[in-house]
Amino acid sequence: MVKRVSIIGIGAVGAIYAWRLSQHLGFPNVRVVVDQERLQRYQSGGIFLNGEKVDYNYVTPDERVDSADLVIIATKNHHLEVATEMIKGHVGEKTILLSLLNGIDSEQLLSEKFGAEKVLYGFTTALDSTRVGNKIDFSTEGIIYFGEKDNSKSPRVESLIELFNGAKIAYNNPENIERELWAKFMVNVSINTISAITRGTYGDCANIGAIKELIIKAQHEVITLAKAVGIEGLDTSYITKYQKIFASLEYEGKTSMLQDIEAGRMTENSAFCLRASQLARQYGVETPTVDLLGQILEGCEAVQQRLLKK
Repeated sequence: MVKRVSIIGIGAVGAIYAWRLSQHLGFPNVRVVVDQERLQRYQSGGIFLNGEKVDYNYVTPDERVDSADLVIIATKNHHLEVATEMIKGHVGEKTILLSLLNGIDSEQLLSEKFGAEKVLYGFTTALDSTRVGNKIDFSTEGIIYFGEKDNSKSPRVESLIELFNGAKIAYNNPENIERELWAKFMVNVSINTISAITRGTYGDCANIGAIKELIIKAQHEVITLAKAVGIEGLDTSYITKYQKIFASLEYEGKTSMLQDIEAGRMTENSAFCLRASQLARQYGVETPTVDLLGQILEGCEAVQQRLLKK
């Protein structure tokens, strides 16, 4: 049974789940791990979910704490290395590690740092939260997909099912978690990247023909790549599935990558298109659309960073 949770990453994803878990387990039993700078910022300005201020149980990495039953990692990919150092004091012998990061590499890094026996595979989808400064607005809270790498119904999977049911967090423990992880990767490579380049909202990505066509083209390339890598069962039905999901979200909702571009933050291009292109070269697969998208976004970021320095 999960009684004590630590979360690192209190952005558009982590803030919602930390709030839900705090309501269920009680304020002292859900710890949000932050550095000193963020601690001061959050304590002075607060965090607002749909206009209401929410308090969290913040702890810094140097505070001595009992190990957590579950540690949830909800940072960006480029913050993961630092995050693993910050959560060391929260990881004990029986701690479960659950990454909600986009991409396909975080579980491997966590396994190398803490041991594969501690790591569950996971991600979140169908979440339309938008973060501006310390304000996070959303109409849907998303779904956490999670499971063992071998897809077994282990006791720790059962313990998370019990936890999420109690916390009223939507979840899915799928038949094949690695296939679902790659399906989300397909979405990140295509929709996230193209939305950031075009500045298109969820509604734009689902309804504007030129954008939709480009998204589907990139998704077909990721499906071909997945087959080469050895991922079974990722087919065009997932393109249809995610088209329906994005069409159901708020029209003006924005992908995390578009939000990063608009806020002048570093994007996760290195974990999406650039990573897919790297794998494509490794496995001898042609991904011209994905390659081009990655290069365009890399250029967009370089120009943006130059302008921000003025």
